[in-house]
Amino acid sequence: MNKPPIIEMNILYIFGNGFDKAQGMATSYPEFYKYLQEHVTSGSNLLNRMKVEITEDRKLWSDMEERLGAFTDVSNNADEFYDFYFELNEHLQSYLTKENEKFLPTDKLKTKFQDDFIKISKYLGALDKDRFNRFIKKHNFSSKDISVITLNYTNTLEKILNLSSGATTKGFDSSNTLRNLIHVHGILGQSIIIGVDNETQIKNEEFKKNDDIKDLMIKEQSNLVMKETRHIQCETLINNANVIILFGVSLGDTDARWWKIIGNNLVNRTNIAIIQHLYEPNAIRRTQLQKRGRLEREQQKCFMQKMRIEEKNWSEDLTGRLFFTVNEPTFILK
Repeated sequence: MNKPPIIEMNILYIFGNGFDKAQGMATSYPEFYKYLQEHVTSGSNLLNRMKVEITEDRKLWSDMEERLGAFTDVSNNADEFYDFYFELNEHLQSYLTKENEKFLPTDKLKTKFQDDFIKISKYLGALDKDRFNRFIKKHNFSSKDISVITLNYTNTLEKILNLSSGATTKGFDSSNTLRNLIHVHGILGQSIIIGVDNETQIKNEEFKKNDDIKDLMIKEQSNLVMKETRHIQCETLINNANVIILFGVSLGDTDARWWKIIGNNLVNRTNIAIIQHLYEPNAIRRTQLQKRGRLEREQQKCFMQKMRIEEKNWSEDLTGRLFFTVNEPTFILK
């Protein structure tokens, strides 16, 4: 009797700002806002107004980007907003570059990261690990091709992985290989994208029709106008992934394109699973692990909504391919 063919497993990590924060980097929007308030003492009228209206209570970058889309309504002058966008962009580049330079990963962190990176089910609970292993066995997955989409502008991952400038591949061992590392929003020192998912998130009705503004504000169009193919590469990686691992992402609406593509794949394919690493430091203590049930049900519902998966498609098979960890030390030295 012939054995079933062994199939290569495509692993896709999607990293958000929570990854840099986990490494102790001051890369959140409130920290950038504090920098603007304390160190940028002169600026355009729009920058000064932004510092009043998009305040540090916007904890997430996606919150800030949503407010930036709404902030377009403050100006009726496209040229003024155009100049303001690049003014803000340059300040963000300057701030994050300094923070990026401070990050010097230790050998111990590099070793820990690599171990966590290739042992993708390491921090799943015992029952979930059994369920995940059944998924792997069902599809005869074996060696792993690993790709990364990062929403961050920093080169934190490149430093940890000892990748030379421009390198995006690395062999870990005979069965684990990094194939791609894509900065879908750009990387420091080059053009970076701060913006929204689509024109409905731009409040100014005139700006919605202005291609110059949409070149800046709509992420996909921004990549296209820069002649970049990274958004196309990212879509291909999602469509070919067997396991997608979400770390440090808020599932914000300004990246809704990616969540919808993931949702479509979950509904239409049975050979794809999701692992989402959650960080809720105040939600669950080690002596109250029973709270995980409520948290995971809430997150599962939130996840389905963010992925635009209709309730009629919330099948047992689909939900059985969702896995969550809570407050585990993934990629972190403790």
